[in-house]
Amino acid sequence: MRLPSPLRATWYARPALPGLPMWAAVPASIVLALTVAVGPGCKQEIPLPPPATRADASVTLPPTPSLTEKPYAKFHPDGVLTVEGIMRNRDEFLGKTMKVRGVVTKLVVCPTPPAPEPDPDAGPVDDDVVVPPPLPPRLCDPPPQAYLVDKDKVSRRELLVYGSMRSPIKDFAEGAEVTVEGRFDIVSRDGVFLRQAGLLVLEDLEPPPPPVDSDVEPGPTE
Repeated sequence: MRLPSPLRATWYARPALPGLPMWAAVPASIVLALTVAVGPGCKQEIPLPPPATRADASVTLPPTPSLTEKPYAKFHPDGVLTVEGIMRNRDEFLGKTMKVRGVVTKLVVCPTPPAPEPDPDAGPVDDDVVVPPPLPPRLCDPPPQAYLVDKDKVSRRELLVYGSMRSPIKDFAEGAEVTVEGRFDIVSRDGVFLRQAGLLVLEDLEPPPPPVDSDVEPGPTE
């Protein structure tokens, strides 16, 4: 920037004092004029944020859940274990044959096999001959299983009951209260089920003995 001639005269007329820089010899009027000329061009207007407002809506939080365990019945009055009782005391009953009572909430059974077609080459069947029904299949896909819960619905625990179609599970019905006896374990013997909470494995029922004809004399016994 080239200064006017009067200012140039003033500039050269005032020498700098010893020990001071050259700009210190510039008159105050020139410094003020340069500040006014340059300052407004560098200033930026920054808007202030609006004042914060609080909402009037109220928030209702749910009550704090209780961490204390609710009392429960380990056994029924007749000494049969409850579902809550056997599952809360898993380590006490693991590997033992226990009797449990509960309500069936879920049930999976094998479908009933179709009746065999009659053999046209077979001879007439005597009315006195009792033919036992065929045994149901042991397993199917999915395997037979049921879930038991306590009747009072205080607990949400479910006990998995597993057995073949030759075990008492074949007579279960959803919504019915049943009392079953089985081995309480983590894994079934055949490895079909594995449950860390524990499961009850039912044994197969013995097939009924064949009918005995009273008219036939028993043979000799050793």
